[in-house]
Amino acid sequence: MTQTFTLTAQQRDEFARRGVLRFEGLLSAERVSRVREALLHPLERLGLWKDGAWRLDGRPKPRWPALGVKTAKVFGARRADLEALIEEPALIAVVDALLDGRAVDRGIYKRPQLLFTLPNADTWTLTAGWHLDVPRLASGAAPGVQVFTFLDAVGMGGGGTLAIAGSHRLLNDGRFYKTGKVMKVLRREAFFADLCSGALDGEGLPGGAVGDVPLQVVELTGAPGDAWLMDLRVLHSAAPNAAERPRMMATHRYLLADLVREATEGGWVRPKA
Repeated sequence: MTQTFTLTAQQRDEFARRGVLRFEGLLSAERVSRVREALLHPLERLGLWKDGAWRLDGRPKPRWPALGVKTAKVFGARRADLEALIEEPALIAVVDALLDGRAVDRGIYKRPQLLFTLPNADTWTLTAGWHLDVPRLASGAAPGVQVFTFLDAVGMGGGGTLAIAGSHRLLNDGRFYKTGKVMKVLRREAFFADLCSGALDGEGLPGGAVGDVPLQVVELTGAPGDAWLMDLRVLHSAAPNAAERPRMMATHRYLLADLVREATEGGWVRPKA
């Protein structure tokens, strides 16, 4: 039976304002553990995991932005265990609630993506790789949501994806913006100019505003089974891993079927399946 989930008024308000929302323990701990154990087998063959512990000493550390391994080559391009994970009823129920029950396209983003990063930095720093995966629609509508979940603990500085909470509320001005154009436009704003130049580096994660829209850089961290849901209009970026263990996460995009046409007619080149 399909699960149902009702967002609280507070959760709806937070998602509308910030575009990101965290759910602790959303996914089955047992299933997450099975996926993690399966992923450790190829890492054991590479000598990165042995006797229940990471074995990362004695080998050159990759340097950011290098990930340290070729994910598809080491783990395979398709994994049934990951595909089952993002179909868990609890997750689907949350996605359905955030999308108000609207149908999701299954042809463009067919399968989840594994996010794996070996430790690749001695010191954690902000990056300048802010981007979108889908265009900003002239209608201003959110094209869908993206989930980020954790297969192992990911703490601060451990390579978790970065997101700019509130950025989904920008550029909803009746114009279509291809993904590459969004940051070109936003860098005219002082907050984004400083963010991309490194002027906002310092203690804590930077925040600011564009007009009356508050913005805050958020680091997606969590324990196995936790999940973040993100509006697909939110700017985000990969980050270096300055921790002592690899980052093990998974992500998937749930694209609204009734907005695919608007995106493609605007000139969006769909990603290859």
